[in-house]
Amino acid sequence: MTTVEPTAVLIKANFDQECVHLARDLHHDGGIKSVIVRPVPVILHELEYYERIARRTEAANPPGLADDFTAWVRTG
Repeated sequence: MTTVEPTAVLIKANFDQECVHLARDLHHDGGIKSVIVRPVPVILHELEYYERIARRTEAANPPGLADDFTAWVRTG
């Protein structure tokens, strides 16, 4: 591991956490619904889909809203 890697891992973890919080806040405050008219899931992703992406997306959305996406990730 290089000397930069621990810092990069920490930055990524903090960024991921802030994305989840932002999506939660947008749902909670009604920001998404006011623009799109109905609740839609916020998909937090990378270039590939895997379990951590499914868990992050679930955490970012109201219960059940991202079920179609997370089921697809988990069966793919």
